[in-house]
Amino acid sequence: MKFRGIAVLTLLVLVCGLPAMTLADDVHGTREQAQALCEKAAALIQSDGLEKAAAKFQAKDGGFIDHDLYVYVLDNNGVFVAHGGKPVLVGKGGMEMVDVDGFPFIKAFVAVKDKGWVDYKWPDPSDNAIKAKSSYIIRVGDHVVGVVYYKI
Repeated sequence: MKFRGIAVLTLLVLVCGLPAMTLADDVHGTREQAQALCEKAAALIQSDGLEKAAAKFQAKDGGFIDHDLYVYVLDNNGVFVAHGGKPVLVGKGGMEMVDVDGFPFIKAFVAVKDKGWVDYKWPDPSDNAIKAKSSYIIRVGDHVVGVVYYKI
């Protein structure tokens, strides 16, 4: 009887835990999704202009926020022109920002000449753990557009 009770309890824990595990997996976007979203954002800037595109990047229903993925745009001085994750950063400079290892990732974003990936470490808001991140960056004129994902 004791074994049966433990087996039932184990089964309940597994069944009840599955939705939570699925939700956690659904929190994070993938590398492929990040790149596709960045390419979509760069195309929108080129077709509609930065001002209209930036408004869509920051709107919850603008089509540019997916899972934990969002679009941000920086000018050549490292000032945020748009930020779908934290709109309060718009107008603020980020050139002095560094990750936990002292890597100046905003400077690296702005240094991208065409397109590419920039890796760094940052706290994951889903669990506050420091994790590897990677931003896909595309240069569009005097700005860089980026989308970041956690490499988990």
